[in-house]
Amino acid sequence: MLRCFRRSFRAALLALLAVVLSMAIPSLAAPSSGPSGFGVPGFNVDLLNRTQPERGLSVGKYELAKVNILGVPAISVSSSVLNSDGGSPAARQRAAVIEGNLRLLYDPSQLCSQGERLSEWLLDSVLGGETNVCTAGLGPGMALSDRPVRLEIVSDGKGNQTLEALLADRQRAFPLLSVTEADAEINGVTTEQLAKRWRTILESRINHARSTLRPQQLALRWRITLVVELLLLGLIAVSLLAWSRLRRKVSRLQRQRFKEEHRPRSFEVRLHLTHTITRVLMVWVLFLLVMMVGLGVMAVPGQIPLALELLLQPSFALIKVGVVTMVGLLGRALSTFLLHQWADNVDVMAQERARRDQRYRSLLRVIHRLIDVSCLLVVGLWVLLDVPGVRTASISILLAGGALLGALAFVFQGLLRDFVAGMLVLIEDRYAIGDWIEIDGVEGEVVDVGLFSTQIRCLDQRVDTLDNSTIRQLRNHTKLRSGSLVTFVVSHRQSSIDQAIALIREEIDRFVNDSDWNHRLLGEPVLRGVRRITPLGTHLEVLLITKSGGQWVS
Repeated sequence: MLRCFRRSFRAALLALLAVVLSMAIPSLAAPSSGPSGFGVPGFNVDLLNRTQPERGLSVGKYELAKVNILGVPAISVSSSVLNSDGGSPAARQRAAVIEGNLRLLYDPSQLCSQGERLSEWLLDSVLGGETNVCTAGLGPGMALSDRPVRLEIVSDGKGNQTLEALLADRQRAFPLLSVTEADAEINGVTTEQLAKRWRTILESRINHARSTLRPQQLALRWRITLVVELLLLGLIAVSLLAWSRLRRKVSRLQRQRFKEEHRPRSFEVRLHLTHTITRVLMVWVLFLLVMMVGLGVMAVPGQIPLALELLLQPSFALIKVGVVTMVGLLGRALSTFLLHQWADNVDVMAQERARRDQRYRSLLRVIHRLIDVSCLLVVGLWVLLDVPGVRTASISILLAGGALLGALAFVFQGLLRDFVAGMLVLIEDRYAIGDWIEIDGVEGEVVDVGLFSTQIRCLDQRVDTLDNSTIRQLRNHTKLRSGSLVTFVVSHRQSSIDQAIALIREEIDRFVNDSDWNHRLLGEPVLRGVRRITPLGTHLEVLLITKSGGQWVS
């Protein structure tokens, strides 16, 4: 009980450490104090949002691009593709400029690096000056405050509308964006109507962003997140403890299953139900871990879209697994049907029928395994490519990663061969831990099956380690069932060999009916008759087919 609790507690601590690490970098993003602030200048809150806007979307003669505030789209700007050579900026360029202007209102840009800001603060503290080169941004009024930002619409008399921000500490309004004819055309309104609509949207969104990034709101946000994360961590610990107990119960039921010959049906139902619950608990723990990471990312201002994508990953993964599973089942059914038609060909000669059936079973098993492996690879790549950050990787990063993998594969080609051979051993189930095998003169019990090597303990208790790629010829003595050939030598002085055979048959019948031996047999012993004649006498053989490992007892 105590050991299981310790294991669960360690697993929960590791989960908490992962969440803390995922939150550590964003947590350094404390808002920087402006001219009226206090303390050492901090890091920028919206560092994770410093990404270039995505390429614009071409719709007919227009190009559209979105403008985000704290990572959430606020408005979309457009430009005419036909007039792109006339000097007007493209939509994606406009979106980048407008997004930067809006960010100055809720997250003022800093001109200096972290070291330069710290040096300026130290020097001003010693000399008593206030240079504020690094902390002032573009001037007064940009620092976060309780006073809301108001936007006004300025018209030049020619129909051109400009949105400007009115800040209390600035004498001049701060221009944000211009409403173009392309924007009005794509929205189906006039420039004046669109300017009023954008002013309403941007005022509420900018003031909400300024309120979100205030130090008091950030502290409250992190406190709530920490409480929720601790609750989820406790739920994970309880789930792991229940999972550990159920695992012990499954092991106990399995040992009881091996000991008892006749078990009630309720016993099998209870065993499979308990095993299913352990799997469900494991999936539940993984879901809680993803939820912890998603909530930790959601606590970072501007990362709500990324957090929602992370939280939706388990659902998407289940859907993808279901789709690939259905495709795999259809593939298995189709391959079975086609191979069955091939095996039942009426034009096959009678003497080749048995060989055709044997090849049918072998091909069916191999094709089913190939379909299963292909489905695993497809669902793995599908889930991986949908992980945020992976699908947005640039082509240069992918090419560099491919070149690096190629170089590593060339350097470690021996290990790669061992790995592939180990995967084949596991997929084809050539042997498993506990089997008695014979490989190139080395005979013993398998104690470990790895992806690169196999360990065998011989009769003298030495352990031989064999690389998987060096295994050429293998003999498994205990896979699924075993057998033993028992030889009887009948002296030449025996006048009637039929009498000896009849006597052996009687002994075989008594052996089969013996309660100490019949439970080890998988079938009736086979008297193979006379095998050879030597100077010692006539050799008769009896084949015993036993359970795995039972040949040593017989």
